[in-house]
Amino acid sequence: MTSFVVRAPDAAGNPIRGVPMHRTRALQHALDHEEWESVDELLDADFYRYLATEPAVLNRVFDALPEEWFDAHPRHAMSAAIAAAVDRPGMVLKRESVTAFRRWVESQPTPAARDVLGVQQAELRELLAHGWYQNASRLVDGILHTIRTGPQCPQGLGDVMPSVLLRCGLAKLLAANLTAAAECFADAVRWGTLTEEHPLAPYAREHLALVHALEERYTDAVALLSPETPALRRPGTLQYHYEPAGILARVLISTAALDVDAAAEQLQHIDDAIVEGDLGWVAMHARTRVALMRGGQWDLIHRINTLLATGSNRTSPETIAGSVLRADLAGLYQSVDDLRAADSVLGSAGLLDRPGSLVIPLARQALLRGKPKQALSLLRQNEHTRPETTPSRHLPTGAVLYATAELAASGDVSPTTLQLAATAVNHHGAYSALTHASRGLRERILPLTSLDSTAIPEPWSYRDRAKLTPREREVLAALHAHATINDVAAALHVSPNTAKTHVRALYRKLGAHSREEVLWLGQL
Repeated sequence: MTSFVVRAPDAAGNPIRGVPMHRTRALQHALDHEEWESVDELLDADFYRYLATEPAVLNRVFDALPEEWFDAHPRHAMSAAIAAAVDRPGMVLKRESVTAFRRWVESQPTPAARDVLGVQQAELRELLAHGWYQNASRLVDGILHTIRTGPQCPQGLGDVMPSVLLRCGLAKLLAANLTAAAECFADAVRWGTLTEEHPLAPYAREHLALVHALEERYTDAVALLSPETPALRRPGTLQYHYEPAGILARVLISTAALDVDAAAEQLQHIDDAIVEGDLGWVAMHARTRVALMRGGQWDLIHRINTLLATGSNRTSPETIAGSVLRADLAGLYQSVDDLRAADSVLGSAGLLDRPGSLVIPLARQALLRGKPKQALSLLRQNEHTRPETTPSRHLPTGAVLYATAELAASGDVSPTTLQLAATAVNHHGAYSALTHASRGLRERILPLTSLDSTAIPEPWSYRDRAKLTPREREVLAALHAHATINDVAAALHVSPNTAKTHVRALYRKLGAHSREEVLWLGQL
């Protein structure tokens, strides 16, 4: 019989890539005729393909199999446990199933690589479900070592590897190692396309696209995604667990293209399961980007504060979720001109210093306070001590901020800095980076970009650089040292009315509205 791959609908009627038709018929035939040894061979070769494309047939097989058959075939007892776990968040397996399977694997003189990986992946699922991301990342290192050392028995690896590597990539992503995450997802794509395409290969591409989008490589992300947004799968399917990455990647790409309407429409597909899942922080990150362009910042400020207060270790400052959400929160506060609140957020103890995440809001904060030289210094930091990472000022947003700071500090921007910013925006399709440009920079950079529209949102209003005169610094020092206007006047050797005039002028120059704010804005 000729082997060919079909596009069969799933339970919701959506076309998905299936296992070769002759294997599907073979499994149904083996089930109908109770040919259990044939079932053994078919599941060994294509369990995850059946789980993705023929879950109903697979469940009928497991329901029909005698209990003693599972005792003689522990691998398929584990497979049945995996199929049952599809209905649970994180697909966490029951502890007794994992324990029984681990004992069997450890009893083998030379365990098959797929079985060792099965035990490790079950443990990985549980670590991720509890939010123990660093422990999960260390376990992934062990899993990758198992893969690299060359299995004694490669049978069935083509079927299980896309699932294993997808889970490994997710663990690395949540542990803030985006480079390792991208490598895992790329390997999942390669394993999933060695022969006929594995049904999980498209989801591996979407996860890789999400990593690219989080790192502002939107053009690369677009190349990995299908041109049409796929219909959503129903809960209780394998696809339902994997599809959030593609949905979120598409939202981030739309915001990068300044297509806020498309992004808002795509956000409608984000349900409670996504918000409460491993990638819920990306959903909130996407909503923040839309709010910064369209409005509604205060709603997001309250939602993020609630999430940070209730997220426990999943959103602690040293996690990627916690660092991204706090950077977003700072950006929202900056957009409503509450720089003191932004400063407090950015000063969170233990905040993860991931390239491009913390530096950007810190540099933007410096610009908003009229301190462009400080912004330049922040964007140049770590270039020599961390040569393995792309400098923040070479990323699209960092490049635009750097050009803005250079223009504010010197009154001009060098051709090299301007070209770096323009080419970074064009090459990566990161047009949202232009929202970080001052009006003066926009006049210079827009002619160099391929952006059709000049209607760019302006979430932030940068202050002109405040240059205090020696006398103004004396007034500031007196305000810092004395609580009353009479004491300030005495320190300055002027009358109280003259002191009031000096203080009011200082307020206007710094854009302050209170004594506390003028002291904060006037810090060197």
